Amino acid sequence: MKTTTAKKKGILSVLMLLAGTVVFAQRPSLPVTSAEFAPGTVRRLARAEERAERNARFIARQDSLVQSCNFQFLPVSVLEVPGGGEQTINNIYYYLAVFPDNIEVHLPTLRGYLNPYVELLNFDAPRPKDYKASTTQSGWNISFKAAEGNVYTFGINLFTATGEAIMTMLTPRSTIKYVGSLAANEPLLNTPPSGAR
Repeated sequence: MKTTTAKKKGILSVLMLLAGTVVFAQRPSLPVTSAEFAPGTVRRLARAEERAERNARFIARQDSLVQSCNFQFLPVSVLEVPGGGEQTINNIYYYLAVFPDNIEVHLPTLRGYLNPYVELLNFDAPRPKDYKASTTQSGWNISFKAAEGNVYTFGINLFTATGEAIMTMLTPRSTIKYVGSLAANEPLLNTPPSGAR
């Protein structure tokens, strides 16, 4: 009799253990709350989200500049193509400003390969001719022409992820390559705000 009672208790124990395992396995998992994260993990996720939003705003601003045909190209280096030496531009006064109705060119150009010397290209021209902006996998390709006696052809490759812009300018004498970035044109200081008189 002792053995049958012990067997019954053993079988009952095994059945209860199996029933508990089945019930535990079928229990739905509870949602993870932010209190269960380490404090550093929550902040890290928030920073990643902030970076993604900031990057999206930067790309949208670059896209808006190109589509508006109202921007400045600010060079940081110049070189004559092919084979010329690259020179850093430390003067913030050099720029190419593109407006819907005119272009302002104030850029250094290089002459000579062994001992290059800097010349200044400085002119204003009426509206950009043949302005084309097309999207690429990495950003934008922009091309247009400016005529001031001579015809100058400009091509800009803008990389929207980094903001780097590589501009090639074809002059009647040479091809010049610039590396820089695009920025919004600043309003003239003596222009009253719209609606003001």
